[in-house]
Amino acid sequence: MKTAAFIFCAGIIPLVPLIGAGIFKRRKDKLRRNICYGLFGLQLLLSIQYVLVWFRDYV
Repeated sequence: MKTAAFIFCAGIIPLVPLIGAGIFKRRKDKLRRNICYGLFGLQLLLSIQYVLVWFRDYV
């Protein structure tokens, strides 16, 4: 159960900058939208790495 909760939390964290990108897209602010897309990509890579380390150490 703890593993499923961790994976769920690690999976929803990258959605925050993606939501921000949607907001800035509606405002037609390309610079901030692109920054949010970049942050989404970085956060997605970090979350994937965290899950891999979790599986390596705890499963």
